[in-house]
Amino acid sequence: MSIGDTDFGVQVGIGVVGRVVTMLVAFLGAILLARLLGPSGYGAFYLLMAIVSFLDNPVTGWANACRKRLTEVDFPSGEAVGSTLIGIFISIAVVTITAFVFADPIARLTEQSDGWILVSVLFSGVVVYLTTLEVLKSTAYFGVSNWLMAVRDVIRVLAQAAFVLGGYGVAGMVGGMVIANLVVAPVALYLIGARPRVPSLDSLRQIGIFARSSIPNGIVGTAQNRMDVLLLGALASTSVVGNYEVSMKITMPAMFVAGVSSSGLMGRISNLQSKGEEIEREVRNNLAYASVIAVPLFFGGLVMGRPVVVTFFGSEYADAGAFVAGLALFHLFRSQKSILVSVINGVDRPELNLRTSVVVFSVNLLLGVGLYFLIGPIGVVAATVVSEALGYLFRAYVVGTLVPGIELLPRPLIEQFVSGALMAAVVWTARSMLPLARWGNVIAILCVGGLTYTVSLLFTSKELRSTVRAIGRDAGLL
Repeated sequence: MSIGDTDFGVQVGIGVVGRVVTMLVAFLGAILLARLLGPSGYGAFYLLMAIVSFLDNPVTGWANACRKRLTEVDFPSGEAVGSTLIGIFISIAVVTITAFVFADPIARLTEQSDGWILVSVLFSGVVVYLTTLEVLKSTAYFGVSNWLMAVRDVIRVLAQAAFVLGGYGVAGMVGGMVIANLVVAPVALYLIGARPRVPSLDSLRQIGIFARSSIPNGIVGTAQNRMDVLLLGALASTSVVGNYEVSMKITMPAMFVAGVSSSGLMGRISNLQSKGEEIEREVRNNLAYASVIAVPLFFGGLVMGRPVVVTFFGSEYADAGAFVAGLALFHLFRSQKSILVSVINGVDRPELNLRTSVVVFSVNLLLGVGLYFLIGPIGVVAATVVSEALGYLFRAYVVGTLVPGIELLPRPLIEQFVSGALMAAVVWTARSMLPLARWGNVIAILCVGGLTYTVSLLFTSKELRSTVRAIGRDAGLL
């Protein structure tokens, strides 16, 4: 069964539940590991992850191209999988040699004497996992990929905690991540359901056509997403990176729905277009609900950022509270942008994403450095928010041109902002009445805020009520 034949709503529902489980496991694990390592060690690990995120782009961009061709009805699926595996093996060899050559700069940046070894090992585990998961997202079971992420995170947290408690520090964090990735990757390959085959030259050429844009687009996109970490690591310290990553963990749930929808949307759009079917309704529905969690997180970050950080991660991460609202706004723009990116890729115009990403990255880099020296670390976050907003606006214009008549601000999205503003007012009132030094009060205020947003949204949005009932019926729950 192809992605065009699957029930998209059911797969998104399955994926969202999987994301929730993943978030809970990852968040609890982040609290434990951040407290065990402290800001410096925690920041060093995520600085390594940021480096790997840059290095894995050529192969994940190649896998993205394989995924695109796999969704096309006349492309041999076995050759798409085989092409992905070729990319994995070549990239591991190249990155290991490159890391060895640049061993000294890596050691200075990460404050780890064996940094090049950690980068090489971490890259090998991450790239195998990410590429197989990327290809799985092009199948009818793209929603299941989020449950694999949940299983991966359970294994990762347990392994990392065991290694850190055993005294292995940052190396233990790397080892736990690699073990978890290598356990889950074979399962993803099995679920893809296509036996790898040696690709023909024509297949490689077709994949290469798309990869010419998807690889540099991935590099620039990652630069945009991880620029904060690299700038803070280079200009400030690993402790500041640790504070930043704690705030990132708190705001990451904003991408639940958008992450699941966008992961399957490119394949869905590509498949529908290859069969000559309309895509407008698919685009509009995804834009309407991609930010349903990002909106309340932004409003919540404005009024409860620092208390949440201190309550869960401890007072040594108190400085992270300043980052929460900014990163929540970043994820709000990103949730909408991710849908638009998938639409543009799905209609086979990745070069438009690339051009936009280059402009946005340039703005982020120049503005980030300038604002850092002007107002400190918070300036780096502000630059990322501004550049992400530009990226959204540019892509909104492109999609409006490619899909004439598309509604870029659907009514459900506006209703979410109204409910989010109401939630913020209620939370601010509750905050002024209860002492925040008690963790129970902080939890209670968060629950009141979540309940206010949910009830308000269900009350005001007839379309949301209908959508919830439809997904429930499709999933056999109603």
